Amino acid sequence: MFIFSAIALYLTSLWNNGFTISYEPNIFFRSVIFIAVAYYLVVPISKVVLLPLNILTFGLVSFGIFTLFLYVMNFHLSYIEIGDWVFKGGTYFGIYLNNVVISESGNLILSALFISAIIKLLESFT
Repeated sequence: MFIFSAIALYLTSLWNNGFTISYEPNIFFRSVIFIAVAYYLVVPISKVVLLPLNILTFGLVSFGIFTLFLYVMNFHLSYIEIGDWVFKGGTYFGIYLNNVVISESGNLILSALFISAIIKLLESFT
């Protein structure tokens, strides 16, 4: 679980220019432990405790708790830095995409989505 969390943090920091993480071993290790505890311990417990709300919101409450952990890592612990992200646009597969500015809160949600998606993808291979 620590390896999956480390890979997810690293891959998210590669493609998302608004998501930066310090690769200093001490800070990176603390970040990986915090993500692993949040994803593998707190979120499953919240799914059980908040089961009626998770059913009504199709799991968005648990995702909100994971996003809250990223918020704490960003603003209170300063393990990661999540800021505005400017998607430069371009032409992909014949489709032209304009420039898009993703706000700090939008990037927080986007980062939480992709970290959890990468961990789920890595878990499906094992």
